[in-house]
Amino acid sequence: MAKAAAKPKAKPAAYTRKRVVLALEHVERGEELIEKGRVPGRGIEYADTRTAGLILRVTPTASTYMLKTEHATVRLGEASRITVDQARDQAALARISLKRGRDPRRQVAAFEASLGDSGDQSSAAEVAAAVDDTPAQTEADRRSHGPWLWRDLVAEFLEAKLPKLKPGYRAQYESYLRHAGFRSIQDRLVADIRIADLERVRNAVVKSNTASAAHRVVQQGKEAMSWAWRYNAGISGLDAFEYEWWLRWSIEYTSGTREHVPLVDELARTLALAERHRSLGQTEHATGTGTLAMLWLTVLTGQRTYQTSILSHDRLYPLDGMPGWLSANWSGVEMKGGKSGSRPHALPLPPQALAVLKRLWAELDEPSPWACPSSRGNGHAHQSAVNKLLWRLEGLDQYGDPKPGRANLLALHGIEPWTPHDARRTLGSFLGDRRLGGAASAILSHKEGKGESEKERVAAVTRLHYDRGQRMALKAEGMELWTAAILEAYEREKAALALLPLPAPPPRTKRKPAAPQRKEAA
Repeated sequence: MAKAAAKPKAKPAAYTRKRVVLALEHVERGEELIEKGRVPGRGIEYADTRTAGLILRVTPTASTYMLKTEHATVRLGEASRITVDQARDQAALARISLKRGRDPRRQVAAFEASLGDSGDQSSAAEVAAAVDDTPAQTEADRRSHGPWLWRDLVAEFLEAKLPKLKPGYRAQYESYLRHAGFRSIQDRLVADIRIADLERVRNAVVKSNTASAAHRVVQQGKEAMSWAWRYNAGISGLDAFEYEWWLRWSIEYTSGTREHVPLVDELARTLALAERHRSLGQTEHATGTGTLAMLWLTVLTGQRTYQTSILSHDRLYPLDGMPGWLSANWSGVEMKGGKSGSRPHALPLPPQALAVLKRLWAELDEPSPWACPSSRGNGHAHQSAVNKLLWRLEGLDQYGDPKPGRANLLALHGIEPWTPHDARRTLGSFLGDRRLGGAASAILSHKEGKGESEKERVAAVTRLHYDRGQRMALKAEGMELWTAAILEAYEREKAALALLPLPAPPPRTKRKPAAPQRKEAA
């Protein structure tokens, strides 16, 4: 069957543009929208009709004056720090500098910083005038020779940091340093950033996300600043500081411990719900085969989502003396931590588990080399796919926030929200209750516990027939018992769901009528 041509990716929504004579009322309106979380879409741009190119840009996290010209966009300052008239003056001076082939960013940044410190416009203007408006640089030249803007520091730090992280964590780590909360300082010189600026970033993240996300933003932001101060002080502009003042940047936050252990019936009911509700909305993509396979593997194997996401068919091997079984294998660097010193891991998959996966793989138009293929392209599903699927079943959007009009299927069916890591606890608890704690530890790639029974300690004998460190026979005993329990519960939950009517799909969003086409002149 020929695949349909891929649709081009939608362009990000543009700012809503309004042409006005900028006044205090627009600043106050922008602050009100931010405060109430009602900034539409990407944001609003109030374009001043009195000063060419001057705009007040209101985003969900900041309200900022900008000068937009044909060749450059210059940040003039936050609306909370400079007035409309001051923004007009700075726009006029910046336009003159640009015409001279100079870069006005340092001067306008100096004006904003000095005004915020002294409140004296004349003094701020003198400070700004004393700053050399150096010739405009290319981004490559600025990153090589300085002075760095905040976005330069982030780009250079990530270039050095990301290769040191395990591949599955890199995108998540980068997302915190590129959070929208940093927009207010991304074009500021690093040397001019102060603790008040960083605290505004922190507060914006708390407001738009959670204290947990803000904690990550603060920790990684401090790490980036310290890296620049230690290894690139001159280029970054931090050479004048004798100590790491940004370490004062903090947030009052304590991470909680999660010990949720879902019931076997809850895991099985979730699987049945995910299969029954492949499409959760008329305008949304259906749950892909790879995502569903990954959810099944998460529950049946208890492995972390990164390991299940990268499992490929060429890493599934037949097991001698065990017809119908396959061994799933991961190298040491693919296991938790991604370190070369980590031990490889092998896990026996019973025929019943493989039958579920083969049923899903049969849906594919073309065979994939991956156990959990991506619905886009030829790669594998992303490790976040299971979390996002669970969020959708919980009535949340892709960012974990409530989505209007979407039902919470987990709550409707008596399931307490759970995470992939919670499923690992259930597997361990289930086998532990059946005196197979050692099998659970082996399956989950944990160290052997001190309280294992004599039966478990004789695992050393079985290692003579398998890789000495893998305890395959013991793992197989646990996997067979666990898989049978999950599948038995799944069939029971699936039959119970079949007796319930499917809910009506949510109404489609009404589209605006197309504008009438003009008739061409004869």
